[in-house]
Amino acid sequence: MSVGQDCKTRYPLLLAHGLGVTEHGGLYVPWGRIPDVLRAQGAQVFFGGQDAWGSIEDGAARLANAVQRIRRETGSARVNIIAHSKGGLEARHLISGMGYGRYVASLTMLSTPNRGSCVAQWLLRVQPGITVWAQGNDAWWRRHGDTAPMTLRAGRQLTPAYLEGFNRTHPDANCVYYQSWGALLGKSVDTGMRLTHGLFYPTHGSSDGLVTPASARWGRYRGTLQNVSHQQLVDATGKDCGAFDVRAFYVRLVCELAEMGF
Repeated sequence: MSVGQDCKTRYPLLLAHGLGVTEHGGLYVPWGRIPDVLRAQGAQVFFGGQDAWGSIEDGAARLANAVQRIRRETGSARVNIIAHSKGGLEARHLISGMGYGRYVASLTMLSTPNRGSCVAQWLLRVQPGITVWAQGNDAWWRRHGDTAPMTLRAGRQLTPAYLEGFNRTHPDANCVYYQSWGALLGKSVDTGMRLTHGLFYPTHGSSDGLVTPASARWGRYRGTLQNVSHQQLVDATGKDCGAFDVRAFYVRLVCELAEMGF
């Protein structure tokens, strides 16, 4: 892919990761080769800096810090947020719950569980095992970078029941452009995501391993990506996965934002 200026957007890009990871790793390493390829095409790329296992509110507060830092460093009035999974919920809380819509030009959500994930709902029922595991997970992440890990709360905030109330109290901001994509596992060779998909199918329905397209749909729905897992959608392996070219997808996404004046 040649170097150019096709991804030079009006406003800088802020990448917001999902649950269980930071920019440095965790259950997987998010974004992989994506920041480098976007920068090579002229984009300004920054990261959200959320905890791996923080609540939606805590993640939104960290995104707020990132937005203000980006505005100081670049002189830009607003940012474009590209969010994966739970990062989309944190971005929505930032915009609608914290009044940051005036600082956000667009929000792109990739497999964000806007209507919840039945995977989270069912895992929380495995008591007392899930509570014991959550306590250990919080302790581990507190030693490895999280400031305020809240595993159980983060999990509950991904359930359909919680998101039903969240959606009522977080209407879209008229000044922000919202778009979303869903994904289906299909022929993806992601073993971990095939396992979660198999455990909860058919009750959960077809998904990318964790989130169904119906749950991901929000704002302008751009479509359902095929043969790509929840993790592969953020280039977790740093490798191409079959017919889905993850780097080309992000270049097209950001080029569109640039063409739209964002």
